[in-house]
Amino acid sequence: MCKGRIKGRKSVAMRVGEHKEALVGRVRVLSGVVGVCLAMIAGAFWFVQVVRGSYYRDLAENNRLRKVAIKAPRGSIYDRNGRVMVENLPSYNLLLDRSRAADFAASLEFAAPILERPLPELEALLERYRAVPSFQPVLLGEGLTLDQVARFEVEQLAHPEFVVDVSHRRLYRLGVQAAHVLGYLGEARPEELADPQKGLKIGDWVGRRGVELEYDARLRGEDGERVVVVDSHGQSVEELGRQVGRPGGELTLSIDAELQQEAERQLEGKAGAVVALDPRNGEILALVSAPGYDPNLFTRRLEVAEWQQL
Repeated sequence: MCKGRIKGRKSVAMRVGEHKEALVGRVRVLSGVVGVCLAMIAGAFWFVQVVRGSYYRDLAENNRLRKVAIKAPRGSIYDRNGRVMVENLPSYNLLLDRSRAADFAASLEFAAPILERPLPELEALLERYRAVPSFQPVLLGEGLTLDQVARFEVEQLAHPEFVVDVSHRRLYRLGVQAAHVLGYLGEARPEELADPQKGLKIGDWVGRRGVELEYDARLRGEDGERVVVVDSHGQSVEELGRQVGRPGGELTLSIDAELQQEAERQLEGKAGAVVALDPRNGEILALVSAPGYDPNLFTRRLEVAEWQQL
């Protein structure tokens, strides 16, 4: 019996020793795998922090900073004698800061009666800016009267999302006279915004017909920008700085404003055209087409009824 017990103990000890060696081997393999994984993680951290550190730093900074355009004033247009035909006047515009708006529907319901515009029209306008970042303000109204400005300023605490901005409004001094020569302005269309060569943004105004169209790039100038800090919700926190843009270039025409007006008077109530040339050099002194229209109507968004009347 003793011999049998001794043999049993030896066989058990041998089996335990065999399992121990196998277990030690597995632990070594597992330790090696864990070591390789830790080395890979350390290498990844080193790559991100050291090799690509500056890239990710700039990326994080760009997510914190936003650039908001400052519209450049459009260049003035003069006749051959230096008389102003087209210039810019200060104008009050209403901007909607979507990052501060708690309820868009309530904001538009408040603004519609003051602006005297239909609510669906404002809703459609806001829809156009859906793809634009929330820190970019929406232009809701142009050419506000002093009474309208006062209404929004009084309700500033209740509606902080509305901002009254002072900008430039195009003024065609001759009105109907020279309308076909000068043309007018219109808001950039979707196909124009999609053209990268034009460099236009939503809300930009471009030339439509006449001189405004032909010399649009020269008259438009280059917008400036201001850099603002935004929080995680996209709300503006502070302004870090601003860069002044380049105003549009001035333009002097060969048109004689007095002769242009005289030609307009000769065609008053009639349909026709008048062209006056300087025979010495071929310069155009007057260019009239009747009937005409008032280009000052196009310095703001027209309602459907106004379009139909025109």
